[in-house]
Amino acid sequence: MAKDFYIALGVAENATQDDIKKAFRKLAKQYHPDRNKGDKAAENKFKDISEAYDVLSDQQKRQQYDMMRRYGGFDPRQAQGGQGFDPSQFQQHFRFEDQGGFGSFADIFSSIFGDEDIFEGRRGSKPRKSRGSDLALGLDISFDESIAGTSKTIGLNKPEACEICGGSGAEPGSGQTVCSQCNGRGMVNYSQGQFAVSRPCPRCLGKGVLPGKPCHNCKGAGQVKTRKKIKIKIPAGIENGGQIRLRGMGNPGTNGGQNGDIIVTVDVKGHQQFERKGNDIYTKVSISYPQAALGCKVGVKTLSKEINLSIPAGTTHGTLLRLKGLGLAVNGAQGDEYVVVNIDVPKNLTAKQKELLEELGKTM
Repeated sequence: MAKDFYIALGVAENATQDDIKKAFRKLAKQYHPDRNKGDKAAENKFKDISEAYDVLSDQQKRQQYDMMRRYGGFDPRQAQGGQGFDPSQFQQHFRFEDQGGFGSFADIFSSIFGDEDIFEGRRGSKPRKSRGSDLALGLDISFDESIAGTSKTIGLNKPEACEICGGSGAEPGSGQTVCSQCNGRGMVNYSQGQFAVSRPCPRCLGKGVLPGKPCHNCKGAGQVKTRKKIKIKIPAGIENGGQIRLRGMGNPGTNGGQNGDIIVTVDVKGHQQFERKGNDIYTKVSISYPQAALGCKVGVKTLSKEINLSIPAGTTHGTLLRLKGLGLAVNGAQGDEYVVVNIDVPKNLTAKQKELLEELGKTM
């Protein structure tokens, strides 16, 4: 599947409709074209999240998407009227000329269905392996945690192979029968002109076999929802929106296929004093007009300590002072800290202060 709508919105696969709505609103505000005029990347991102929300916010479309996300590459946006998967709909939307030329058939189909081997079911009777789908998670951390690195343990409801039937879906001792619809291949073919397109069998869901008696624990699905505690290591220096991939910890595959991954998107909360831009850190310091005119020393916090910073005489409002090497060190690249100087202009002066400033003004 070319796109993962859960990852696009940064929500878990079991996210509620409220979670999906909140995630979309947050991203829509961030990437709306009116706030990012001329930014093509932001425009494309806005289209992606709008597309994802259109599917995941509709219960019928979401059910279709979840099913085909697990067993194939069908895009529920192609389903008409919420009627589910229909080969004629697929034929209506698929055209070879839209794929940029013929090339190899494997390349053409791979561009539609992802990395799956869609011809496996046609070469023999062995049920087709299918990789498990990825899970998307969002994780909030503090600014300090993003700088130093940390570990988080979260609870997650995710499917696992049923321990009773070992993932077969059959009650132990009841045996299995070959699926009559796909003859054990796990795939069925639909004609597209002179070509045949293979899809997972809708009866056995790509397994190639049917349980003699459905397993009492998983009701024949071969999987059960379990509560897992997952420890996530957050590397030092991770940026807002950074992603961590936990390989093999996503949804289980079918027929011996490998597990999917968990993709964690990190949301770094803002800091009261510091702002990060790449490996550089920005902070502000306020001084009075006399201090700016005469020069002074002020205490400034860095990521590791507090130092006395010399403000040169004649410093103007908004001056940027660089503290070399006091930013972040990430992947061998060392950042700096920049101090923005703000000059406080008093609003309420005493009579004496006004008199002194007027005298000063006469001499300048």
